[in-house]
Amino acid sequence: MQARDVDCRLKRNMEAVIAMAAILGVVFYSGFPRGTWLHLLALMVLQVYLQGVSVTIDERTVISLGTAAVLPTLYLTGVTPSMLVSVILGISDGVRHRKEWRRTAFNSAQMALSSMAGALTFEYLGGLSEASGLWQIVAATCAILVYITCNIGFVCRIGAIWKGVSWWTQFRTVIMRGIYSSLSSGFIGIIFTFFVKGYGFWGLAAFSILLVNLSGLLKAAAEVSAERALRQELEKELVIDEMTGAYNFRFLNNWLSRPSDEKISLLFLDIDDFAVFNNTYGHAEGDKVLKKLVETISANVREGDHVIRYGGDEFVVFLKEMDAAGAKRVADRIARGLAALDDPKWKQPITVSIGIAAKPEQTTDKRELLLFADQAMYLAKDAGKDTIRMWDGTKDSA
Repeated sequence: MQARDVDCRLKRNMEAVIAMAAILGVVFYSGFPRGTWLHLLALMVLQVYLQGVSVTIDERTVISLGTAAVLPTLYLTGVTPSMLVSVILGISDGVRHRKEWRRTAFNSAQMALSSMAGALTFEYLGGLSEASGLWQIVAATCAILVYITCNIGFVCRIGAIWKGVSWWTQFRTVIMRGIYSSLSSGFIGIIFTFFVKGYGFWGLAAFSILLVNLSGLLKAAAEVSAERALRQELEKELVIDEMTGAYNFRFLNNWLSRPSDEKISLLFLDIDDFAVFNNTYGHAEGDKVLKKLVETISANVREGDHVIRYGGDEFVVFLKEMDAAGAKRVADRIARGLAALDDPKWKQPITVSIGIAAKPEQTTDKRELLLFADQAMYLAKDAGKDTIRMWDGTKDSA
């Protein structure tokens, strides 16, 4: 019943916008200025093309140059021709994306109303013919802002009903996501309009070619960016341990193979008596312990630090720009965090033995650093487990 009510409200609002566009189109009929048919045809073709070329930068940013051709249309032709172009654009979009007729009609109507509002604003402020200097820019800016606001506002009305939120909430969400694209495209439209004003049809043709090429460059750049992001995502998946979410040995090996002079401390952790735990409670519980361990470590290190699953129940932690004393404090926090873990299925606490080594305090070689941290961990094991040892170059490191 609720879904049916939403559907009815959507239909009523769409039909109201369609009716409003039809009525206001008659009320504000302005005719077709002589000598503008060629301009109108060129701008209509350009808008249809730009409408189909949108560039997705990320999940919050979509760039389209479609608005850039709106203001020249308003300037050259006025209310009625601009509304007609908008209707054709809406139909073109509906056919291209195979939208149902009511949605196609709504898109056409809301674009026509937005164009009408922009054109009337332009005319009220004197347009470009009667205005001069700075006022020309003010008139053009106000016209394109009115167009953008109306366009987004009508769409947000339908989106708000569909999502069950207020219009203002939906409007703010859309504005925050698309305002940069809309304003950038609108600013280009202002330049486009002055170009047409100064150079006539050939200025229109030249700038249209520029916009077509610019949209192609944006699309190519977006494709390259998307490919790079996909490659980085795949590369990241290759160095992530699927079960725990920590980095895997491949990540560690990549780090070892890259020379650097960075200051860093390593923690080498091994879960005490983990084989006994698995035999007692089962491997499913053992997997839970590994995940809990990674969560506990991650909660006690900085965002730029890294947790690596070395293998089995052994983990390495990178603590960048930290000396051995700082690493010892982090190790203490991790040990306390593990001691606080509680599960009714486990009759024994989860403890770890931790070894610490620091660069350049104890060595400048990465592989030697890892070896020292590993040996310090074994010293912790020999000291009775559930303890921390820092490498100092002797078998009695403490």
